[in-house]
Amino acid sequence: MAHLSIVIPLLNEESLIHELVSRVKFNATKITEDFEIILVDDGSSDSTWDKIKIQGKIENRIKAVKFSRNFGHHYAITAGLKHSNGDWVVVMDGDLQDRPEVIPDLYSRAQDGFDVVFVSRVNRPEGLIYKFAQKSFYLLLRIFSGIKYDSSFANFSIISKQVVQSFSSFTENTRFYSTTVNWLGFNRTSIEASHGQRYSGKSSYSFNKRLKLAIDIIISFSERPLYLAILFGLITSLFSVLIFFWITIGAIKSEFTVLGWPSIMAAILFIGGMILTVIGILGIYLGRIYREVKFRPLYIVKEILG
Repeated sequence: MAHLSIVIPLLNEESLIHELVSRVKFNATKITEDFEIILVDDGSSDSTWDKIKIQGKIENRIKAVKFSRNFGHHYAITAGLKHSNGDWVVVMDGDLQDRPEVIPDLYSRAQDGFDVVFVSRVNRPEGLIYKFAQKSFYLLLRIFSGIKYDSSFANFSIISKQVVQSFSSFTENTRFYSTTVNWLGFNRTSIEASHGQRYSGKSSYSFNKRLKLAIDIIISFSERPLYLAILFGLITSLFSVLIFFWITIGAIKSEFTVLGWPSIMAAILFIGGMILTVIGILGIYLGRIYREVKFRPLYIVKEILG
């Protein structure tokens, strides 16, 4: 059993494996010589796995897991946690935007009596448009999920073995690391650290992936969309009743004749849209239930190193 484990999911990061391992090793040795580095290849289409195997021959403290295909970032984290043996486990992204130099600071803060320590990212290199879009994304996420999620946090963190065991006890198919860890409770805090520059390549998180992730978070951790659907239905009904009385009173006073087909069509389309929206929300929840009851494995491991 190691004292410290570092879990790093990877996807098409062939150009930075050597740099990543070197910097992680250098900073981990500041804490202890008893550590392990767990690299999870999330179905890369380049030579990431070959580069990992080369590093594995050089450094016997490297463990590695290769998925049979791309299952997703948070499933890779789940696999890494499952294969970890450390008393403390660091989770970080592999693009070096999560700087390995912060690992000793995370560990030091955890020794103050905390089970969970996240990194709050400051001095981020992204542009203003990206930052605005991200803040808007997390604002909508908070509205529809009820989760108070700080956009400065990502996955970069350290957690105790007890938290790892609690995380691993989850049986849900949908995975989101940081939200699940926050849901678990435990003593937690954060530290501030500068966000690093991406070493090479570009992010694999497209808009579609972010949107799908947001829907997964909302559906998995909150029933708020169902309550919002009820609220919209009640508001629509109240609005319709008010319109009905307005038309009735106006017709009695002969102020105007009954409104024609444009208003009727508008009402039908509005109510029809609301009904389809509510059915769609229910359909998403039913789809999630269907996916859960199939009991498929979270991921398929093709190869293991170390």
